[in-house]
Amino acid sequence: MFYYMIIIGLIFGYINGMHDGGTVVATTISSRLLAPSKAVFIAGVANFLGAVALGTAVAYTISENIIDIRPVLSGSRSLCYAFVAAAFTGSLLWNVLTWVLKLPSSASHSMIGAMIGSGICAYGLPYIQWNSIMIKVIAAMLLSPVLGFAAGYLFLRLLGWLLRNGTIVWNRRIQLLHKASSFFLAFCYGSNDAQKVMGLIAIGLAAFHHTDVTIPLWLILSASCALAVGTMTGGYNMIKTVGMDICKIDIQNSFASQLSTIFVVMLANVTGLPISATQVVTSSVMGVGASNTPKAVNWTVTKKILLAWLITIPVSALIGGLICWLFQLI
Repeated sequence: MFYYMIIIGLIFGYINGMHDGGTVVATTISSRLLAPSKAVFIAGVANFLGAVALGTAVAYTISENIIDIRPVLSGSRSLCYAFVAAAFTGSLLWNVLTWVLKLPSSASHSMIGAMIGSGICAYGLPYIQWNSIMIKVIAAMLLSPVLGFAAGYLFLRLLGWLLRNGTIVWNRRIQLLHKASSFFLAFCYGSNDAQKVMGLIAIGLAAFHHTDVTIPLWLILSASCALAVGTMTGGYNMIKTVGMDICKIDIQNSFASQLSTIFVVMLANVTGLPISATQVVTSSVMGVGASNTPKAVNWTVTKKILLAWLITIPVSALIGGLICWLFQLI
C-alpha cells in the first residue's frame, strides 16, 4: 500500500494537470494570442518551474491543517497509507468524471474533500480539524472566487480607462504583456496545485520514517513533473468551457482576467491557503464579462459551474470515505 500511495498520488497530480491545466490558458487560447498546442506546452513548463521555485507553504497546510496528524503518525502505518491512498483515489475519480463532463470543478477541493471523508473513516470525526478547515479551506473557497470576480471586473475597467487613447503600438505592447502574464499565471498555478500533492504524500512518508512531516526534494520534483505533463497532454478539455462558453473573450478581457487571477493566487501562495486556481480563473472570466454588461455572461453555464463547486467537497468526501473503508476491508 505504501508504493500504491505514492504512485496514485503522482497519477492524481497528472490528472490534476489534465483537469485544471487547460483552465489556466483557456483565455489565452480563446483570445487567439497563442495556438492551443503552444499554450499548453508553455503552461506545462511554467507549472513545473513554479512548483519547484515558490516554496512549500501550501504543502504544509495540507499535511498539518486538515487532519490531526499525531494519531496518524503514531498509529498503524498501513492505516495511514490507506487514508492517504483513499484520499487520492476518491479525488481522482471525481476529477475524471468532471473532466469528462467538461466541468471546471476544483481538483484541489476534491482532494481536500476526499481527505476529510477518508480521515473520518480511518480515524474518526474528532481528528478532523474543523476550525482550520472552515478558515483555511471553506472560507478561502467562498472568498477567492468573489475576489477573482471583483478583481476581473475592476482590472478590465482600469485597463479600458488606461487604453482609452491607446494606439496600435499599445495594443502590441498589451499582447507582449499578456504573453508574460500567461506564463506567470501558469507559474503560480503550478506552485499552488503541485504542493497539495506533496503535502498529502508527505504524511505517508512521515509515517513510514516515523519523523515529522517534511517535503523532500525528490517529492517536489516528481509532483511538479506529474502536474506539468498532465497540463501538456490533457489540458484541452476545459478550454472551451472557460474560454468560450462563459463569455466572449478578446485580448483585453483575457489580460484583465489573468492579472486578477495572478493577484489572488499569489496572495494564496504567500499565506499558504489551498485555494482553487480553477475557481479563481473562472470567476475572473465572469467578472470581465460582467464588466462589459451582465448580459455578456452565459449565466446558464455559470450556474452549472457553481453547482459543481458546491458539491465537490461533500461528494468527494463520500467517495474518499467509501474507498478508505474498502481498503481497510482488503
